[in-house]
Order: sequence, then C-alpha cells, then structure tokens
Amino acid sequence: MIRTAVAIALLAVAVQAKAQSCRVLDPELQASYAGACVDGLAEGTGHAVGTAEYRGEFRAGRKHGKGVKAWANGDRYEGEFFEDRLEGFGVYSFGRGPWQGERYEGDYVAGQRHGHGVYRWTTGDVYRGPWREDVATGPATPMMLAQARWREEARTAVAREGQKVCRELPVGIGGRDWVRGVVVGMSDGKVAVRIDDLGSGANALAAMVKPGQAVLDQPEGWTPCY
Repeated sequence: MIRTAVAIALLAVAVQAKAQSCRVLDPELQASYAGACVDGLAEGTGHAVGTAEYRGEFRAGRKHGKGVKAWANGDRYEGEFFEDRLEGFGVYSFGRGPWQGERYEGDYVAGQRHGHGVYRWTTGDVYRGPWREDVATGPATPMMLAQARWREEARTAVAREGQKVCRELPVGIGGRDWVRGVVVGMSDGKVAVRIDDLGSGANALAAMVKPGQAVLDQPEGWTPCY
C-alpha cells in the first residue's frame, strides 16, 4: 500500500513537471497549460491560462485550428486560428469598453476582419457585406451614416485653437466628473487640449496629467464649453 501511494505520488510529480515544461507561445497564455505536448510545445487539444484563457487546438506551441479565446474584459473569440492569428471564420463578441455588446461574425485574415462579415450593434442595426483590413467597405447602414455625421460635427465643433472644451469622465461606480481645457493645436485628426481644470481629481485623466499640461485626444470625446 505504501509503495503504491509513493508510486502514485511520483507519477503525479512527473505529470506536473511535464505539464509545466510544455510551452505556449502566446504571451497572454503563459501561466499554466494542460493538454497534449510534443517536444516541449503545446500540440493537439489543450487549455491555457494567463491574462486571457484559451481552449482549443495547438500546433508547435501556437493556437492553430479551432478554439475559443476569452479576455478579462469579457471579449470572446470563437473560431479558427492560424499560427496564433485569428484566421478563417470566427465570431468575436465585445465585452466592457466602447463596443460593449457588439458582435462580428465572419472572415478573418492575419488577425483582421477581411472577406465577408456581419456586424451587429446593440441598437439592432446590422451591417452585412465585405471587409478589407478591418474596415467595412460595403454600403453603409443608416446608423453608420449617422455616426459618421456625428463624428464630423464633433470634430468641427472643437477642432480650432482657442476653443474651450469639456469632457465628462466616470469616477468610481456611477460617479461622473467634468474636465475642462482649451484646444491648443491639432495633429493627425486629433486635438491637443491644455487641461485647465481636472474636476475633483478622482478621474482617470487626473492620474496622467496635471493642470497646464496638454493631452492629444480624439475630438469627439470633447464638447464645446462657453
């Protein structure tokens, strides 16, 4: 009985050592791996965890074949991979962030939406058509046209030197704060805003800049202040 227990323990240690020595090359999946291994690299079906999580097929340490990768912010991709890149057909669902709740179903090439795909917004608007290097190239939907007009109007409203601007930022859970500044320049479609007032100082921008310093930002993030 004692010899059997020792043998089982030694076998468990050997299996654990083998699992630990099996590498996954994706830097987001470096914490642990369980699954098939060949020559020290993940091969076949496996489960890898790090700052993200992946279940699916591997080849020579890379995600290759079909699998599911999920990130801490709720983003999730289920579909085909080729040498660690999103390639083939897949479904990408967005988690927390500016595209929360939106979804793409379609073709990928070299990690970009390329080919034919369907994009769904939480408003119910749907784009179906061609994509090229991550950009929808077919006829725009009514909502896409409205967003383009809004971005252009926002850019026109703030993109001139001397314009006083404001931006609302979240603070904690449910709190809001206003940051105020003046546009001091434009570069590559962005505006340089000199910060005059950081509000309560509890927002994310306050941790990055001080009053009198300038930030380069998208113009649609700001509104005119008078």
